[in-house]
Amino acid sequence: MELVFTNESCTGCNKCVRACPVLVSNVVEDDGFVYVNQDNCIACGACFDACSHNARDYRDDTAEFFGNLSKGKKISVIIAPAFLANYPREYKKVLGYLKQKGVNHIYSVSFGADITTWGYLKYITEHNFVGGISQPCPAVVRYVEQYIPKLIPRLMPVHSPMMCMAIYIKKYLKVTDDLAFISPCIAKKMEITDDNCKGYVKYNVTFAKLMQAVGKDYERCQEYTDELEYGLGSLYPMPGGLKENVEHFLGKGQVVRQVEGEREAYRYLEEYLERVNKGKELPFMVDILNCSKGCIYGTATEPERNTDDVMLTLSKMRQLDQNPGKNKSLHLGKKGKNSNPWTEEISHKQRFDNLMLAFKELDINDFIRNYSAKAVEIKEPTEQQYDEIFKKMHKYDEESRNINCECCGFTSCRDMAKAIFNNVGKRKSCVYYLKDVAEREKSKIQELRKKEQEDQQIHQERLQDIISQFATLRENVTELSVANEDSANEATNLAQYVQDISNFCYELNESLETISNFIDIYKTTNENITAIAGKTNLLSLNASIEAARAGEQGRGFAVVAEAIRNLSASTKDLVVESDKKAEDIIPKINNSVGSVKRLIESINEMTEKIATIAANTEQISSQTSCVQSMTEDLKDAVGEI
Repeated sequence: MELVFTNESCTGCNKCVRACPVLVSNVVEDDGFVYVNQDNCIACGACFDACSHNARDYRDDTAEFFGNLSKGKKISVIIAPAFLANYPREYKKVLGYLKQKGVNHIYSVSFGADITTWGYLKYITEHNFVGGISQPCPAVVRYVEQYIPKLIPRLMPVHSPMMCMAIYIKKYLKVTDDLAFISPCIAKKMEITDDNCKGYVKYNVTFAKLMQAVGKDYERCQEYTDELEYGLGSLYPMPGGLKENVEHFLGKGQVVRQVEGEREAYRYLEEYLERVNKGKELPFMVDILNCSKGCIYGTATEPERNTDDVMLTLSKMRQLDQNPGKNKSLHLGKKGKNSNPWTEEISHKQRFDNLMLAFKELDINDFIRNYSAKAVEIKEPTEQQYDEIFKKMHKYDEESRNINCECCGFTSCRDMAKAIFNNVGKRKSCVYYLKDVAEREKSKIQELRKKEQEDQQIHQERLQDIISQFATLRENVTELSVANEDSANEATNLAQYVQDISNFCYELNESLETISNFIDIYKTTNENITAIAGKTNLLSLNASIEAARAGEQGRGFAVVAEAIRNLSASTKDLVVESDKKAEDIIPKINNSVGSVKRLIESINEMTEKIATIAANTEQISSQTSCVQSMTEDLKDAVGEI
């Protein structure tokens, strides 16, 4: 399951990187988005405190818990004492709501904390284990296992209060229910799922997610009336709670180092490793918590609840549970004033003896915790590799390599270079690098502007040339338009001339037909004249012969003479008729000649028009070539702008 994750509200401000105690838990993307490397994250919650954009969130088991309850799954609850402290007015009805939903039993982790105290003191005194590091905080345990595995032998080999309570419920109370922990801590999920915790607890139900799921529904529920009992174990979630427990049983002569807070805790562990390596004297115990205000203000609590009221409520719980007459149903051993390990009225030694007596029926081996090294490799660059990384960040001298402004989220420029080397950082996160890039870009822009101004001048000149070419083009187009109009007019005239020629041809055809008819008539007339002439010759011959024979006789000659005279008359009439025909045909012939002349003239004019059109066509062709050439020039000129 993805435990801690980044949501869409991330702005890339790097606050989460700066707050995180682990160099390789946050991975910066090229766009500035920072996501969580689940394998490297210790769920300390530092990023939640740092992020003002609410870009970090987490998942717990609340939904699965309620889902399985609704299915009838047998589940009992272990509840942290911090829940009562955070919700002093609501907690009884909230617990009543859980009972109504099907929760079987409700146990306080406070008793588990008492077992842890017993286990710590028993192990320390029996094994002379001085200098142990407390381990109720799973974030601290995960940090040691992953990043300082050499300190694993210094971790107290006793389970946390939650686990001690779970083991007690399972092994000593024989409860077979699944167990859910009502938890103030995100990181508890890592402890629950750790192989060394053997699955005793199944659900991590955090305060914030629980109350979000419950809403206002709890207000209608009956209060849970079985009073939860607390011992000094209720102080565990408070800063210095373990220290106070140790001093209660062993006195204040023992030096218990108290450390809290995400930054302070993990920095101290590094220093503690150095102290162990150098064989220096160690404190009796290290009481260390991830959260600066303890688990009562844990990573999964509601921030608006983190007030002094929480601490005051825990103080009241402590006073009630230190009452000598208070019976603890879960505790073992004798009851009574002098047997109560938590009373202040007896000596430290008596308290210690009473504690050992109270838990004498428990086997400490049941509560022993083992640890596993889960070392995360953080590669250390060589000096040459550091140098190469710095150069890529435009850091060429020692001053620029030691600015250490932390804007990138890392403590030093060297840490950032190391993060880049481990593929979790980006040089774009470095303000110096961005500034240098910006300066270089500024110089480039200035150069580009200068070149742009020069180019602008050239462009202006080219533009003027283009404008001039456009003017020329406009003139050519105008001329082309005029030429086209002339050509159109000439073509129209030519069409008219062609029509006239056609009409002339029709007239010529009629004239020629007339001539043809005339020729036919003339031919016939000639034939007739020839015939008449022949007859006239014959008659004349006959008349001559007759005249010669008759001598004085003139009667026959008279007859012939009459015939000749008639024939002559006929010839005269025929000639007159032919003349008349000739007179009729001559104008038509003249008209035909005139038509032919006009045809010739029309053809000549048409030839001239065709020549004009041809000339215009050549001019248009020339103008078109010019326009095409100018278009290509304009295209090239515009392409260069």
